[in-house]
Amino acid sequence: MVESKLFGVILIGATSVDLQIVNRKSGNKIEKVHHDTILNDELYDVGVVAQDQIERVIVQLQGFQQLLRDYAVTDIRIWGAYSLASASNAVYVVAQIKQATGLKIEWLSASQEAYYGQLSMRYGESDLDLSVNNRLFLVSLSSGRLSLGYYETGDLKWTRSINLGPMRLASDLDTLVDEFIDIQGLTREFIHSKLADYTTLLPTFPPANLLVVSGSLALGQLLKTPIVSRDEFFKTNAHLLRAPIQKWSEKLNVTANQLPAVMPELLLLEELVAITQVDQVGVSEQHMLPGLVMDALGQLPGDEILAQAQELSQRFGVEPKHQQAVRHFSEQLFDRLKKVHGLGKRERILLQVAALVHDVGSYLNTYHHYEYSETVILAAEMEGLTPVENRMVAMISRYHSHAVPGDGLQTVKQLTESEWIVVVKLTAILRLADALDDSRLQKIEKIAVSTKAYQIVVTGYSLDKLYLEQSTFEAKANLFEDVFGRLIILKRKGHN
Repeated sequence: MVESKLFGVILIGATSVDLQIVNRKSGNKIEKVHHDTILNDELYDVGVVAQDQIERVIVQLQGFQQLLRDYAVTDIRIWGAYSLASASNAVYVVAQIKQATGLKIEWLSASQEAYYGQLSMRYGESDLDLSVNNRLFLVSLSSGRLSLGYYETGDLKWTRSINLGPMRLASDLDTLVDEFIDIQGLTREFIHSKLADYTTLLPTFPPANLLVVSGSLALGQLLKTPIVSRDEFFKTNAHLLRAPIQKWSEKLNVTANQLPAVMPELLLLEELVAITQVDQVGVSEQHMLPGLVMDALGQLPGDEILAQAQELSQRFGVEPKHQQAVRHFSEQLFDRLKKVHGLGKRERILLQVAALVHDVGSYLNTYHHYEYSETVILAAEMEGLTPVENRMVAMISRYHSHAVPGDGLQTVKQLTESEWIVVVKLTAILRLADALDDSRLQKIEKIAVSTKAYQIVVTGYSLDKLYLEQSTFEAKANLFEDVFGRLIILKRKGHN
């Protein structure tokens, strides 16, 4: 069957439903459709998507399907926002959409939403030239979450997320406002209290040039230009917030359901501008969908995921020389044993991430560090990984030492059999890579791998003796041999 040149992507969010049809080869956008689908306070007050809203989404999706048929698009992927997946009746939403359209939704996690929001601002079509800013903050907002990423000369240095979005804030404040006259004062204090621990844990950073926001309800309509000075941002905010609330709808082109989120959003952004000490504030129209499209087309290298893994390891004091040695050997073993393990590009990224973070637990307990590594990784929810992938990385890190991933794996009901197999294969490779620097002295300059019918020989080029490395390699080889049915040994060669 000839693969279709066109590819359809649908995103169901809490505030909109979007479709893009793209050329698979070039990545060019052929068609784009946007519909507002504002979910009311029930989503955050009681965690329910109302039936009339489900029906409205179905009608919009059926319209998308007709357009896709007109373009003869047969390859379609549909994602649903984390806020919808968190609804207590999410399973009924899925069932009704499946029954009416035949479409199967892939639910995004909160960390994935933050990841794709950041990528969309960096790589999506935009009038903003972000490359001219040496120090830059990107803020990705969704209805219930905020992600803040810091970049220097185009490279991601760190990112932090918090479950604090405009619609969620509006819902939380709704139970308090009847008792207070100074609603703005209350909102400012409420936001400050929610951000207190978040800001304390941010890494140190110098004052930045620019903060760019995506996913904003109000900022695109509020700012006179895509980028304004810090002073102009505060002045414009203050002018709107002093106006009667009836004027907000006219000025910002928001619906009645969106209106309660306007003030919390603007005050939240004010707090972020103060925290980051930026000179300018900008707004981006890109939000999630371009990142989703690029990922679906295989156009993302995964560098942002690795940067986050690196930053997590630094936060927990991982020794960098051993870490980089293990990553390097992991990559080499993976690449040179492709015919043996049969894994692909995505699995290679999971191995790289595990190589970077497998020792984070040493910060808490050096003796049982592998167990604590699993705990830290599960709690970190690295952006760009699905919840399943995050769990897989945690398990690979947990078993990189001497424990055998046998009975333990069987207790993890969240993984399928094929996912378990990937975990075991990558664990086996990471163990050997770790053994190649067991002395923590980086004795091995490079390795060569020779694959024979029943035996694999790894040659380590080193001017030093490899007594500890060879002993540890032999001890850790049992898992590899059990998984792949091949003996594997480490030999030393003294000269290149």
